[in-house]
Order: sequence, then C-alpha cells, then structure tokens
Amino acid sequence: MKQNFIKLMALSLLAVGCSEDDTVVDIPETNGPEVTGQASFVINEVAYQGNKIEILNNGNATADLGSHYICLGPGAYAQIANLEVEGSLNLAPGAFATLTYDLPAQSGGLGLYSADQFTNANAMVDFVQWGAAGNARENVAVEAGLWTAGDFVPVLGDANNTIIYDGDGNGVANWSETSTVTFGAENVLTMPEQMKQSIVLNEVQYGNLNYVEIFNNGDVALDLSGYWLCLGPGGYAQIGNLTPKTGTIELQAGEFLVLPFEMPDTQGGLGLYSTNSFTSSDAIVDFVQWGAAGSARENVAADAGIWNTGDFVPTVGLSASIEYDGEGDAASDWSAEAIPSLGEANDAAAKTTVFNVKISNVTNYLNVHTFTTPVGASAPGPLTTEGGQYQIEFQAVPGTKFTPVTMMGNSNDWFLAPEDFNGIDLWQNGSALNGVDIADQLILFDLGTEADNDSATFPPAGANVGPADANPLTRVVDRNGNRGDFYITAILDYTPGDGSAAGTFTLTITKKATNFVVTPGIVVLHALANPLFTLGEEDRGVGLEAIAEDGNPMPLYNWFKETGSQGAPLRLASSLSVFSPGLVYAFNGEKDPLVLQGESNNPANGLEELAEDGNNAIAISYLESLGLPVAASEETTPVGPGEDLTFTLEVPQGQNFKFGFSTMFVATNDWFVSYNNAGYPLFDVNGNPVSGFGASEKSYLYDAGTEIDEAVGFGIYQAPRQSAANEGPTDANTTIRRVNELNDVQFGKGTISSGPGVVWLQDPRGGYNIVRVEIQAQ
Repeated sequence: MKQNFIKLMALSLLAVGCSEDDTVVDIPETNGPEVTGQASFVINEVAYQGNKIEILNNGNATADLGSHYICLGPGAYAQIANLEVEGSLNLAPGAFATLTYDLPAQSGGLGLYSADQFTNANAMVDFVQWGAAGNARENVAVEAGLWTAGDFVPVLGDANNTIIYDGDGNGVANWSETSTVTFGAENVLTMPEQMKQSIVLNEVQYGNLNYVEIFNNGDVALDLSGYWLCLGPGGYAQIGNLTPKTGTIELQAGEFLVLPFEMPDTQGGLGLYSTNSFTSSDAIVDFVQWGAAGSARENVAADAGIWNTGDFVPTVGLSASIEYDGEGDAASDWSAEAIPSLGEANDAAAKTTVFNVKISNVTNYLNVHTFTTPVGASAPGPLTTEGGQYQIEFQAVPGTKFTPVTMMGNSNDWFLAPEDFNGIDLWQNGSALNGVDIADQLILFDLGTEADNDSATFPPAGANVGPADANPLTRVVDRNGNRGDFYITAILDYTPGDGSAAGTFTLTITKKATNFVVTPGIVVLHALANPLFTLGEEDRGVGLEAIAEDGNPMPLYNWFKETGSQGAPLRLASSLSVFSPGLVYAFNGEKDPLVLQGESNNPANGLEELAEDGNNAIAISYLESLGLPVAASEETTPVGPGEDLTFTLEVPQGQNFKFGFSTMFVATNDWFVSYNNAGYPLFDVNGNPVSGFGASEKSYLYDAGTEIDEAVGFGIYQAPRQSAANEGPTDANTTIRRVNELNDVQFGKGTISSGPGVVWLQDPRGGYNIVRVEIQAQ
C-alpha cells in the first residue's frame, strides 16, 4: 500500500489558495475519532501523450478525492475538484477516477498531494516520473519514500500507449508501459511490440559462470528492474533484485546488461518476462532453450511466437556460452561461443591472455650423513695417523649424486670435495659403485673464509679464530697436482636391497701416510649440481665454513635437517622421481573440474590414466570437451630433477579464470602433483593477468584413490616396473586425497609427515620439496 493515506476530512480545512506554490507548511497529524477504514489514493495509469491521469482508491474506505492536488512543478498544478473528471470524486474502495490535465509528452514527474504544499513530503501521496530523471518534484518524492532519485519509467513516445502501476509498492520497478489502455478499469500489461523487440536475450553462459546478457537493440532506454528471468517453477528472479556484473538495469539503447543467474549446465529453457506472470504469452519477452526440448516455459514461448516447439541449442562446454545472432526466434539463431563476449557485441574480437607456464622438478637434497668418530674410537675426532678410518652407511637409488666433504685439518679453510660439481654418480653404466675407491675424484678447495698458511690458527687453536681471507671466493688449491687419493682412500661398497627398499652403500675413508689430518665431515646425497658451494663465489653461509675451518659438520648437517612449522623437512626432498608429461588448464567455476578432492574420481575425466600411467591425453580431451582452455606439456617424455615441463595456455579475459595443473609423480602407483582444487587466480581484482611463482604455494601431492599404494620407487605395479598400463589392484579408499605421509624407502629417511601434502621447496610449513610452478603472462 502507498504511504500517506488520505488525511481526515478536517485536513481539507487547512488547504488555502496558493500563490507561492513552493511555500512549505507542515501538515500536522490530527487526533480525531477512531477510524475504522482508510482510503489510499494512488496514481494508477498515465497517458503521457493523451493528457489523462487515472487515480485508484486501493484502500478500504470511501473518501473525497476532489480536495487533492496534482502537480508537475512550479506553476503546473491543479486541485482535482477543478478538473474534468470521469467517475466520482467521492471515490469508493477499488474505484477509479480519470482526470484530464495537460502533461508533458517526453518527460515529466507527476505528484499527487493531499494539500497544495508541493515541496512538503508529508503532503505528497504518490508520484511517478517518466522519460527522464530530475523533474521538479522528484526530490520531494524521494524524501517521502515514494521514489528513488534518478529513476524514471522509460517511454517509447507512442500516443497509443500508457504507463501503468502494478498495485504493489513504490518506485519505478512497479511501473511499465503498456499498449492496452484501461482507464476506468483494472490495468492490463501488454508490452508494446516495439519494446518487446528491443530487449533480447543476447548471450547465456550457463556453465561455470551463470551469467545472462541482455541487449537493448531499440532506440529508447528501458528500465528492467521490474522484469523477470525464469527457468520454470521455483527458478526465477526479478532483475531489480540482481546485482549486475556489467551494465545498468536502466538499459540504454545499444547497451548490454550482464546479470548473475543460476542455470542448469546441461539443459534448460530461459525466459525473459515483463512481469511475473510466467504462464502468460503476453508477459514473455524472449526465450532460449538448450540441451533438450520440453523445458517448463517452452510452451509459453511457442504461444508467444518467439520459439519453435522442440527446438533447442546444443549443449556447450562449461566455460563456453551460447550467443544470439540478432536475426530471428529459432534455435538456429543461436550458436556456441568458446570465448564468451559478455558485456560486448557478440561479434567482438575475443580478448585473451597467453600464459607461459613452467613446472620444474626441483628435487635436490635427498639425505645427509656425517662421519665423526674414527673406527674403534669412542668419541668424535680427526684421523691423525696412517690407517685411521671413518666408516658410514647410507641408502640410495639410481640417479643419486654423492658429495663427500672433509677438511684438511692442518689448514685454515681447505677441504676435499668432488672435482665434478655435479657430484659423483653412485650408479655408473647401470651398476652401483661397489669396491670402488672414489678418492681420486676429490680435490682440494679453499673456501675463502680465513687467511691461509697460519698454523697458529689451525683447528687446535679453537673454532673460527683466524683472520678473514682477503680473497673471499671459493677456489681450487694447487698442491703440486696431488688429488684426494694422495691423502686418503675412500672406498664405496654396495649391498643390494630386498626389492622393497634401497640398497646400502658403505663408505670407508682411510688416512694415508702424509701430514694431511682428516677431520669429521659430511656426505650429501643430491640430484642437482653445486650442492654445497659454487666455484668462484663466496661461501653460502649455511655451515660449510664450520667444516672447512674447524672440521665440524654439525652446523651444515642441522641446516639440511631443519624442519618447518609442521615438522616436515624444509630442504630435503621426500624422494627421487621423474614427473610425467602433464597438462595445465583454466576453469572459472567454484571447483577444479579434474581434481575432485574429497570425492571419488570421475572415471571419464582421464585423471586415473594420468596418475597411474602418466598418460595426459584423455584428461586433455575431457577438459576440451568442457570448453575449458587446456594445454599439454611441450615435453613428451618424463622430466627429472633440474628439468621443466613447459606450456603455453591461452585464457579468456574477464571471466575469473583460475589455473590448474597435473603431472604424475612417477615413482608411485597413482600419486600426482596438482594445485589445490580452488584454483589459482590468473587475473587480479582489476582484471590484470598475474605472473610469478604464486601457484607454487598451494600445490600438493595427491593420491588419486584408483590403485593401491606400494613402497615409493619399488612397487611392481608402478609405471616404470609394470608390464602394461593399469595393472595394479584397486585402492580400498577411492577418495581423491592429499598425501599427508610418505615413507622414504629410497634414502632411509623414514616417515615424512606433511598434513597438507606440501610440495613447494620454499613453503615454510616444510614438506616434500619437489616442485616449483612459474606463470608468466605474455
């Protein structure tokens, strides 16, 4: 019901002649006898080019309308009793009175007042504005709570039309233009044909985005706040209650409005309505149906002549849309658009961004061991006499590099290490080093941290007591061509494993008859070059100095063994494995369509083939069938430590696309590395493409739940060892889940626990330390 119900009859005594119609006089409330009924006068219909105004009493008591006023602005007002009127001015409930008054044809703002105080919000009873905003009494109506500033009813300028009130509430959303004139009777909304044809459903993205684009192809603005979108019973929304993604609900000629609206992904029928009479062919404005015939409003659209029964547009992928060609009303006037153009003309050039993606296998440090106590001794110490020995054991698998380091105890900061900065390969020509002396592969280096040849500051003098070296760069020491085998023997022996864990190497270091003092040292198992130092560069400051100057391996050992906030290693990789050729993709829904974390895998999506056998082809085809951007790695063979999977991915702009990727962790049965299933945003809040390593941070190790797990690197049903694809028994737990625990049987580190399954090397939580993801927008 409208506010400002008719005042008591005593109110009319306050009305006086008004020569200054903008003078404000407060209208006091009157405490009269109890009222058992009340009139409510509303402007109900306006012939803006026919100079007629219809007033309706939608209250429940009869009252005098003649004492009221109509006003367009200063100098344009009249008391209703003085106008030509059709119907009684003693207006009964539900009765109409039609007034004749000169109205502006193009735009105006008409107020109904209980008194001639036209700037007084208490005196205004009702208001409507058409053609344009900002008319003289708009601000009074806003103050009275009857109108919203800037709103107006768009009109076609057709003398055969009127604007009508829907009888429910205040504001522009309750007004529409009609071609059925009903003065003296109940309003009938018949949307003018010109208006119907000017408003069309232009593009529908019912997949991941759920957006509807409406286009005004006419020559007048239309306020769509009172219009409706409807899929069928229970599936509707008034446009005035939706928040546009782009455009405005007061839709200008030639402009687009994009609205959020939930729709089914596979089949549906969407109607655009001028009212919520969803079964009325007079109310339906436009319609499109996809996926199948027979949706709830198909018959209404067919009755209205805007759709053919049985027609439908074929279903498109999740990120695609269907677009209207602007020509007719058949399914053939709609087509698929792989890159939606929401908010723009359908023939607009697609706006995309090309991203270069690099997924790197950064597996490096695999384990670390110290040798401190001489054989036969009870406490740590150096080897000072001929025949003195250190002996340590460690596990490793093929592909592992080995870097032992020991100090020349009678020096300031010299140490023995492999001449090959890649380290010593523990497997050569396919066989483990067994009974092999690797001492000749070691040479002396100067770490550049302490001045040389000062015997007073050799280790017995105390830790780190010497002056700084004038040359701080790591360099080779020339000792008359002497190599490590001049000072020591370093023999590796190998005992094979039992088939479910790695074999064991034993390193025995024996001092020869020279003045070289062999100190406690360290053995690092790694995959990449320069594990501890780089020739020609300064010391890294992580603990090698303590070995080179003082024969103390513990600072460096502790650096390697440091754990993160969740107790998982910060630097040691969990295991040694190649990555399979993978895929990257973009999606714009709430959840990754490939990696359904927490659910059983979709057997049609190709994730099982990727996670078990490194086959990315099926997953790529599946994502392509959804209409999503997807790319295979340029590499078609697995990549090991220090190698990269590279991709080029073209992604539409302005659609909130997020990044996903997958690659098999090949040393397992069905584990794979992916970004978390919320996806990494490829565009920031301003729509700018992102670049950098941000996608590394929430990448995790997953179990596909399709095959039972075996020991990492040793299972007979793992891809490198099985005789054919998909051989392993089914996992009892079919849920796709993160790997939060890994038993390292390749290097003997035992169980590594990482609750979230972290794989990025720089994650402060610690984890498996195997991957880095880099995205660069072109």
